[in-house]
Amino acid sequence: MENTRPPYPNYDEIAYAPQFAADCLGISQRALRLVEDEPGIEIRRISSGSVARRVYSPADLFQIAAMRRSKGLTRTLKRPMTISTYVQKGGTAKTTNCVNLAIYLGFMGLKVLIIDNDPQSDATEMLGYYPDLTPEELEDLGIPADRGVDGSLGNVLGIRGLFAPKSLDEIIKKPFGEYGPHLIPSEEQLEELEIGINASQNHDYRYATLISKGLKGEFPGVDLRSYDVIIFDNAPTASLMTRNSLVACDLIVCPIRMDKFSSRALARLGDRLRASHEEYGRTPAVAAIPTMFIKNRPRAMEHLAKLEDVFPGCVTESKLYMSEDYSKALELGLPILTWKGASDNSAGAMRSVYSEILDRLIALS
Repeated sequence: MENTRPPYPNYDEIAYAPQFAADCLGISQRALRLVEDEPGIEIRRISSGSVARRVYSPADLFQIAAMRRSKGLTRTLKRPMTISTYVQKGGTAKTTNCVNLAIYLGFMGLKVLIIDNDPQSDATEMLGYYPDLTPEELEDLGIPADRGVDGSLGNVLGIRGLFAPKSLDEIIKKPFGEYGPHLIPSEEQLEELEIGINASQNHDYRYATLISKGLKGEFPGVDLRSYDVIIFDNAPTASLMTRNSLVACDLIVCPIRMDKFSSRALARLGDRLRASHEEYGRTPAVAAIPTMFIKNRPRAMEHLAKLEDVFPGCVTESKLYMSEDYSKALELGLPILTWKGASDNSAGAMRSVYSEILDRLIALS
């Protein structure tokens, strides 16, 4: 039977076999089995002939990861870190990397918050939320009401006159439950945030203030103290909203296609970072990820060499390869690290890249 995309991705109905679950968590099946005996961990079993076999949902895996972290079995950060995914070029897999990096870090036991800073809402929709649909339209389509969006970063930032004030708890989305990555969604009205920030004092530091005070529990209605990593997903533009996220972050993740246009975009980013250092006295670290890479293609190797020349020591050794898995997962409405049909060429490569990024976060913290 041909696979058809469901009206919305229901993560609770996904069932992983033990080997896939262990691969997601980066542990052996034996280690996975030992964690299951801990209080509070309940793993489903489904009948397979005369035998009941264990299956895991994404929420189960994030809970297991949190349990392992509580026992000191995972790598941790010395302080919370903020990431911004950005390059001034569309089609480089920024949102794909933002969402899947958050999922990977969650599987490693870290508590992650994604902030969708793009009015196009790609990260929001990739996680199964529909900002363009009204409650009535959701009902007509048979989609649960909680898959709608009623609030964004503008509501918690305190931009009065343009956004109704709301607390983080009022707008937060938890697609994988309490232990998985959380989301501050986006919606079309977020476009007006650019106007609101521009009219405010210290407009380049609005996000930095939100993050720094929120991590101390000192920003009204926004308590970020439980999060280890905050990731901004940005539009591919040099907007004030994007600049705010760059000023606020510790690490910029730059997915770069191996073509001359993306290389030029990265060169522009280099200029922006130098200007940032002069203006703000600090420069975030950079992790440049070669994406849509094709092995043994001379032109790809030439662009990789240029990439390493622009940002020496910042390019990940692992690469994301060209694969149909990305479009297949997108058609199913699933981030690729949650799709059990993903191959080692896609999901496996992602885990290698994100392991390097985790190493960098640990070093930076």
